[in-house]
Amino acid sequence: MSRSVPSFGRRAFLGSGVALSAGAVAAGPLAGGGAAADTDPLREARLLGSAGAEAIPGGPVRAGSLTVNGLVEPVGVDPDDCSFAWTLSAPGRQVVQTASRIVVRRTDPGHAGVVWDSGPVLTARQAFVTYAGPPLAGDAAYSWTVQLRGYAERWGPVSRAARFNTALRDADWQAHWLTPAGASQQPDRITYLRTEITPPAGSIVRATIYASAAHTYQLYVGGERVDAWPSFSYPDEQYQRAVDVTRLVAGGRASAVGALHRWYGAGKGRPASAPGLIVQLSLWYSSGRNVVVGTDGSWREAAAEWLPAPQRNNDACDYVEWVDGRRHPTGWSQPGYDDSAWSAVTVLGPAGTSPFTRTYPQRTRIVERVVAPVGVRTLASGSVVVDFGAVYAARPQVAFHAGEAGRTVAMRAGYLLDPDGEVSTTHGTQVTNLTFSYIQRGGTETFEAICFLGFRYLQIDGAGEPIGAGQVAALARHAAMPDVPPATFATGVRTLDAVWKLNTRSCLYCCHEQFVDTPTREKAQFLWDAANESEAIMRAYGDQNMSWQGVRDVARGQARFHPDGRVNVVYPYGFGARDIPTFTERYPEWLWRYYVSTGDLATAVLLYPSAAKVSDYLWSARQAGTGLLYGLADVPEGDPTYGYDLGVAADTVSNVLAINAFNRTASLAQLARDSGGAVVQQQRSAALTAAVNAQLARADGVYVDGVDANGAQSTHASQEANALALAYAVVPAERVGAVGAYVASLGLDVGPNHGLELLRALAAAGRPDDMVHVLTDRSVPGWAHVLAAGGTFTWETWTPSDLIGDSMSHGWGSSALVAMQETLLGVSLRPPNPDGTVRLTVAPPAGGPGRAAGSVPTIAGPVTVSWQRRAGGRGIVLDLTVPANASALVHLPATDASRVQESGVAAGRAPGVSVYSVAGGMAVLEIPSGTYRFSTS
Repeated sequence: MSRSVPSFGRRAFLGSGVALSAGAVAAGPLAGGGAAADTDPLREARLLGSAGAEAIPGGPVRAGSLTVNGLVEPVGVDPDDCSFAWTLSAPGRQVVQTASRIVVRRTDPGHAGVVWDSGPVLTARQAFVTYAGPPLAGDAAYSWTVQLRGYAERWGPVSRAARFNTALRDADWQAHWLTPAGASQQPDRITYLRTEITPPAGSIVRATIYASAAHTYQLYVGGERVDAWPSFSYPDEQYQRAVDVTRLVAGGRASAVGALHRWYGAGKGRPASAPGLIVQLSLWYSSGRNVVVGTDGSWREAAAEWLPAPQRNNDACDYVEWVDGRRHPTGWSQPGYDDSAWSAVTVLGPAGTSPFTRTYPQRTRIVERVVAPVGVRTLASGSVVVDFGAVYAARPQVAFHAGEAGRTVAMRAGYLLDPDGEVSTTHGTQVTNLTFSYIQRGGTETFEAICFLGFRYLQIDGAGEPIGAGQVAALARHAAMPDVPPATFATGVRTLDAVWKLNTRSCLYCCHEQFVDTPTREKAQFLWDAANESEAIMRAYGDQNMSWQGVRDVARGQARFHPDGRVNVVYPYGFGARDIPTFTERYPEWLWRYYVSTGDLATAVLLYPSAAKVSDYLWSARQAGTGLLYGLADVPEGDPTYGYDLGVAADTVSNVLAINAFNRTASLAQLARDSGGAVVQQQRSAALTAAVNAQLARADGVYVDGVDANGAQSTHASQEANALALAYAVVPAERVGAVGAYVASLGLDVGPNHGLELLRALAAAGRPDDMVHVLTDRSVPGWAHVLAAGGTFTWETWTPSDLIGDSMSHGWGSSALVAMQETLLGVSLRPPNPDGTVRLTVAPPAGGPGRAAGSVPTIAGPVTVSWQRRAGGRGIVLDLTVPANASALVHLPATDASRVQESGVAAGRAPGVSVYSVAGGMAVLEIPSGTYRFSTS
C-alpha cells in the first residue's frame, strides 16, 4: 500500500525520532493559541492516508483521566512547575489528537475566574503539557478542563473539570521554624508538639495544612493523622507537603494541631541537617477571607515515649525502638488536652532562617495498608511467632488486651526461623538488630513502631496474655503509585510467572521516601539500586514521580559534591562526597530510560547538562596511547564479583558503560537542541567503541575483562563483560552470535544488579530460550532459586552471607521484569515521537514460552497483548490493543506480507495497517491506535 509521506521518508523518521525532536521543540506559536506547536507531520499523513473508512474514529475525541504533575486532583502542586496530562478515547481505530485547548480557573472565593486559556494549540502532546499562563498563586485552588481535536478538525466535548491546589512559595510562609527538643543531646529525638486553635466563625470552604520537617513527622489535626513521612533532604532543599483538611476544621470550633516529630542524625539516605519543623494551616472562607495559623512560640512540646537506644547496625541505620508506654500522652492530639506541664518550644525563626533556607513541594507520598498474619504460633516457651506470609517493608503493630503497668515485652522481627521455630537472630538479619522493647502502661493498649523494617516474621516474648491473629498487624508501606492499572504478565509457565510477581512486589517495597536499596539495613538511595528499581517501577506501575525525584536527586548530588562531573553514590547522604565510577556511568542511562518511559522532555533537557558533565569526567580517564578509559573499575567491598578480574588497569565493563553513557548523552543533547554537543558525544562513543573492540576482544570475538598497564589482555573473560557489551550494542554485528553463545554458555554468572543487562544481552543475541532458562532454573542461584528457597523478595546477591550482612530484601534484581516485558511478552517502548506521543514495538519472541498475555502502562494508557504460537510451527495469533494517540511497529514471523492477516483480512488491506517491511522471515507492520487480531501462516 502506498502512502504520501514527507520527503524525509517514513523509515528515516521512525528510526530517528530523537534527532527530529529539535524541530518540534523549536516550532513557533500559533497565531491564535499562544503556545508552541508540537506536531509530527507523519501523523497527519497516516491519518489522511488511512486504509478504509473503518480506520476513521467513529466519534469525537474525549479527554479523561486528567492529572497534574502525574497526580489526580493533587494538593500541593508547585506553582512554578505545573504540567497537565490526560488520556484520549473515541470509538474506532486511529484515534489521534491534533490539537488541544486547556482552560485553568481559580476557584477560591473572591478570586474566582479564568487565569489561562491556552486557545487551540496544534499539538498531539497529551502528557507533561506545561502550564504557560500568568504565574499561579501559592496556596490557591484551581480547576481545569481540556478539549481535544481529532480527525478532520473535529473538536470533542470539554472534559469534566479537575482540581488542583498549589503549594507555598518561600515567600508565602507565615509560620516559623521550630527546633523540637532544642536542649536535648539525645541523638534520636522524638518529640510531641501541639497547639489548639479556634478559627473565626464562618463557613470554611477550604483548609490546607502545609508542613516541612527534618527529619520526619506524623501530622495530626483534630486527633486524626493526616500526613506523615516527607522525603529526606538537605535543609537548603527541604521538601514541603500539603494536605487538604477541610473536613476536620470548622469555623468557631476548637481544634488541635500537632506533630510527632523525629530527628535522628546523619545516616545513609539522610543528611545530618538539624531538628526542625514548620507547619502552616490556611483557611479560606466562603466570604473570601483567608486566615493563616502557623507554628510559633505558642506551641508546646513534650518528649515522646521512645527511650535512648543504640543504632540497629554500624551502617548508620535507624535506632532500636525502646518504648515506655507509660509515658504516652493519651489524647494529646485532641482539643481540650491539658498540655500545661509541657515545655515551651524553641523558635528558630521565620521561613528562610538558616539552615532551612528553601522548601520544595514534594510530589510523592507514602501509603500504608494493614497486612494481617497468615499464621500465629505459640511456642513451648510461651513466645508467640507471627508469620505474615511474605517479606514486607512495614511497621509492626501489636494490641494488648490485658497490659500490666511496668511489664516489659520484648519483640523481634526477622526474615527466617531457626529450627526451634523462633525468629532467627543470626540468619537473614543483615547484621542488624531487629528488636523492639515495649514497657506496658496497663490495660488495653497498642504498641506501634515509628520506623519501618523489612521482615516476614515477628516474635513477641513475655506478653503476659494470649496473642491472637487479630491483635497483630504489619503496617506495610511504600510510595503511592499512579492511579493506573499496573502491568500484568502471564505465560502459563508457573516459575516464570512467579518470578514476575517476585520482581513486581520487590521493586514496589523499595519505594519509600526515596528509592532504597533495602528496607532493613541501609535505607539509602544508592544510584545503581535506584536506577534498576526505577526502570522496574516505571514499567510495572507506570511510575513518574519516584523516578522524576530520583534523577533530580542525582543531579543535585553532583552539584553539591562533585564539580568534576562525578555523581554521588548515595543521595541524600549524611557523610559527604562518595562516588563509585560505574554508578556515575549508570546515570545517563537512567535519565534516558526515564525520558523514554514518560516522554518528559522538560526534565530530560533540564538534566542534560548533568549528563554532559558525567561524560566529561569519564572522557578525562582516557589514555591517548590505547584510547581506553583507566581507573574506573568497581571496588568489590566484600561482595562477590562472579569471577570478574579486578586486577586490570582498564576494565571492560567500565569502558562499555562509558560508551553507553556517551550514546545516551548524545541523545539527550539532541533533545536539548545541542547539535554540537551531540556530535562530541557521538565521536567519543565511536572512538571508545573502536578501542574496546580492538583491544579488549579475543580473536574469537569474546571480550576479556580488561588489560593491564602494559596492554596485556586479562586471561579471564567474564559473563558480565560480555553481557554488557551485548546489552549496550558494543559488539559488532558479525560477532553477536559468538558472544551471545558464550554468554549463554555461562548460565547465570552475574549478580542481581546486572540481571537486567544479562537478559537484554540474551535478547539482543536472539536467545529467548536461554532467557527463560536463566529466569526459571531453580538448581542454580538466581531468581527461581530465591523462590525455591522460600524467598518473597529479591536478594542483594544470589548467595547471601550472614557474615557480610547481605540483604534478603533488595530491589536491584527486580529490574529483570523489564526484560521479561520487552522480550517474553514482546512489548517495548521506543523513544517517543517529537510531540511526546507513545511509540511501541510489539514483537512476540521466536522462542521461549508458547504463549503470553499481559499489559503495559504508558502515558497514553495501557497496552494489552496476548499471543500464542500455533502447534507445529504453523504461525502465531496476536491480539493487541494500542491506546489512543499511540502507534506501534508489530513484528510477526512471515516470509511474505500475504501470509499475515488482521481480523481475516490481508494485513496490507486492513484498516489502519500498513506494511513497513518484510525481510529475513519477519514482517513488520505499522499500526495506529486500536484493537487488532493478527495471524500468520
